[in-house]
Amino acid sequence: MKNVEQHFSEDLLITQSSNSVRNYSYLIPFEILIDIFSRVPARSIARFRCVSKLWESILGSPDFTELFLTKSVARPRLLFALEVGKELFVFSSPQPQNPDENSSLVATPYKYFPKDFPINICPPLNGLVFLQDLKRKLQVVYNPVTGESITLPEVTATTSFKRSYFGFDPISKKWKVLYMTWSRDGTPKSTYVLTLTGKCLWRKIQGPVFPHTPTCDEICINGALYYGASVKGSYIYTIVCFDFRFEKFGRIKINGDHKWTLFNCKGKLGAHQYNLWGYEKLTLWVLEDAGKHQWSKSICILPSIVYEKNMIVGMTSSGEIVFSPYAGYLSNSFYIFFYNVERKTYTRVNIKGFEEFKHQFTLVHTFLDFVENIKFI
Repeated sequence: MKNVEQHFSEDLLITQSSNSVRNYSYLIPFEILIDIFSRVPARSIARFRCVSKLWESILGSPDFTELFLTKSVARPRLLFALEVGKELFVFSSPQPQNPDENSSLVATPYKYFPKDFPINICPPLNGLVFLQDLKRKLQVVYNPVTGESITLPEVTATTSFKRSYFGFDPISKKWKVLYMTWSRDGTPKSTYVLTLTGKCLWRKIQGPVFPHTPTCDEICINGALYYGASVKGSYIYTIVCFDFRFEKFGRIKINGDHKWTLFNCKGKLGAHQYNLWGYEKLTLWVLEDAGKHQWSKSICILPSIVYEKNMIVGMTSSGEIVFSPYAGYLSNSFYIFFYNVERKTYTRVNIKGFEEFKHQFTLVHTFLDFVENIKFI
């Protein structure tokens, strides 16, 4: 941050023709100014960058954006993507760590997504979200905080069976996109990887050697992508793994059928499955050793108020399972539930801020542990 400090010192020599905000800035020690900025809401940073060249220099420096991201990780948020018609609206609220019964949170909107953006949204990673519409050959990486976006180059594919996956490697601190195509019989055909850098280019890599068809949504944990799949020519279901750092595929055995939902269980891969005869019985699996395909298993009996009309959207760092409505006409009361597995208790939290959509059929995508990233893509 030496360049910013030098800029700060040089600006002190400017005559009193500077505006009052800049003059007051000089009265505040540099370290304190940085600390103050790191505590303000992310949506305020964009406005503060327009105050003066000094503030723009400070708030845009790599050291400050990294500091802000570090603090954002310590105060994760809930991200809500509302799919209304053919448009996507994104909100966020603080993520409670120990919510009280009947507490309320206010979800505030981010900048509206352009209407031509895809509405198929993947789980956010390190502050960015990935949107795709493969029928239109349109893939977009978007930062809800800054409003920046990157439209990825097209991939020429002759098959209609294709899918993209979004990932983040915490070692290299790079986002990547995995693009795969399959033949009609489930045999992988082509596999590409794109690294989100100044010049985004697709690179062809060695794809998985085992035929399979994806059967459930994905999740990326510590640089590893996981998704459920069925194996060609059998009733065997497996978890496919892709290491974004080394760009290698693997597979993990798991019992049961394809009706899995994957989630992050305190840094480990978790999978849950409802009992076929009733949604009150929830089976949870946690991957303890990927190399040995070892899972731990637990069963929860849920209260009807928790599972009726709700779906699991993840687990908090304290081990509470979070349930959220998925689709319907939003009323003035939009609740999410935090279920404590050990105590077998739940807490209901009211989310406010969606009132304008209460008369419209809405699909709600709820994501946990969203971090606000003010870096420019």
